[in-house]
Amino acid sequence: MGGRRAAGKGTPANAPLTEGPSGPSGPSGPSGPNRATGRSGRRQRKQRRRRKTLKILGLSTAGVVVVAGSGLGYLYFHLLGNIKTAPLYTGTDKAAAVGVEKPDAFGRTPLNILLIGSDTRDTSADAKLGGDAGGGANADVEMVVHLSADRSNITVMSIPRDTVTQLPSCANEAVEQITSSLQYGPSCTAEAVHKLTGITIDDYAMVDFSGVVNISNALGGVDVCVSSNVYDVYSGLKLSKGTHSLEGKAALEFLRTRHAFGNGSDSSGRTDATHIFFIDMINKLKDSNTLENPLAMYKIADAATKALTVSPDLDSASKLISLADDLNKVPANRITFTTMQNVAYNGPDMSQFGEDVMEDTSQAPALFNSIINDQPLTSAGGKSTGAGTAPTATAAPAPPVSAITVAVHNGTSVDGRANVIASVLTGDGFNPATAGYSDTASPATTTLTYGPGQAAEAKETASILGLPSQDLEQGTSSGLSLVIGADWTSGNSFPNSKPSAAPVNTAAALSGTADRTAGQTNSCVQVGDQYTEPGNTPQSEYANNPRVPNSAP
Repeated sequence: MGGRRAAGKGTPANAPLTEGPSGPSGPSGPSGPNRATGRSGRRQRKQRRRRKTLKILGLSTAGVVVVAGSGLGYLYFHLLGNIKTAPLYTGTDKAAAVGVEKPDAFGRTPLNILLIGSDTRDTSADAKLGGDAGGGANADVEMVVHLSADRSNITVMSIPRDTVTQLPSCANEAVEQITSSLQYGPSCTAEAVHKLTGITIDDYAMVDFSGVVNISNALGGVDVCVSSNVYDVYSGLKLSKGTHSLEGKAALEFLRTRHAFGNGSDSSGRTDATHIFFIDMINKLKDSNTLENPLAMYKIADAATKALTVSPDLDSASKLISLADDLNKVPANRITFTTMQNVAYNGPDMSQFGEDVMEDTSQAPALFNSIINDQPLTSAGGKSTGAGTAPTATAAPAPPVSAITVAVHNGTSVDGRANVIASVLTGDGFNPATAGYSDTASPATTTLTYGPGQAAEAKETASILGLPSQDLEQGTSSGLSLVIGADWTSGNSFPNSKPSAAPVNTAAALSGTADRTAGQTNSCVQVGDQYTEPGNTPQSEYANNPRVPNSAP
């Protein structure tokens, strides 16, 4: 949500509750209602009114609880009925446009939501906030929010708006800043992000200028800290050193500031400021004082629902309720914010893109792959390993194979198949109690089920037999049980074995990303010391303009 930039060519994409009769039903004689019956009727009417009030309050509170699921909870406010939708992808090939998720060993899939901050000025409110009017739009903020398949962690990756890349066919495959993809609609931005990163985009949610203003007001302000006095004459943000609560226009000024933060570009300081802003939003939404205040949550919901455009899959109450619950369970210290590694643009037509950036192809793929392969960037304890730090191993060491016993069941039509595989295991030193058994089931696929606390034993068994990770399942009973399916009727090792994705090198994935977790709540945005105008820094602009009021106390 920054200043307007020249963008790519193209055409801009663009039951109430009812009550039945509930009158009094007391008997009435020719001379009028009996006095006692009248009192009873009045009590009944009061009780009905009270029940109706409690019912409406209960339904309202339930709706508020649903939309309060997480720091990204404003995705669910469409339950109030006002959120607009637009397609996730264009054309007929969804896989090519936005990708397809890969299930984990238990058939679960991660979820990637693209958050888009639009600088559209096609309403009078947005035109006033943006400083001009007109059609078209740029994607000022592009954040991929990755919710892991096991719903234990979240990775948020920002893509600098001025990243130059080849856009997809929806934008005529032009080499442009990725921000310009929004001129062709949010579906084109989703396709552009997938084309750049290889990450599957499952859904998106887009918010405009007025949405930021209204949401920050509803939250009662978003707390941010700046490292020194700052005045950015371009965004209008003026703050003294320290922490401030930003509401309304001040919040928008903060998110639109790029010249005064970091190195003065969209690629570092601005994305870091956005992360700090979102971290406070997340913690405010997770705070019990917010969650337990139906009026506060209603205000947040009401503000957000009027500003969002989402992909069709988010227009489902059942999915949103489930997703809200999943997001709320992720601790703040397991939500990792990162920025795509980038370098100064050095491709064709430097005169057009000389000050912009491009993907750092030596580093960014490690971050992309951590998301593609659904591998967390925090340890189980919620600590980021950080750049230059080796990942901490948390898995229990595998016991000696002599201590592992496997019950092998023959689910194929080949006689003696279970005995053959059991012999392979005992021949490799497994416990002699490992044996083969017949099985009346005829499964299509082979499955190795393990009991609680026996994941290491299962992985050791799978590695010896060549079983892929998707054939492992955790059960509720102790012990290892291998059921051989129709996909393994011959041979001593599983056919066409495909190795699981190698563990992500967390240090490489986070290197150069300015990573932080949502549990880090005391960080300040670094104000830059470069000239924002000839001869003036953000600090000197602040000192030289005492008559300009601060954006927030």
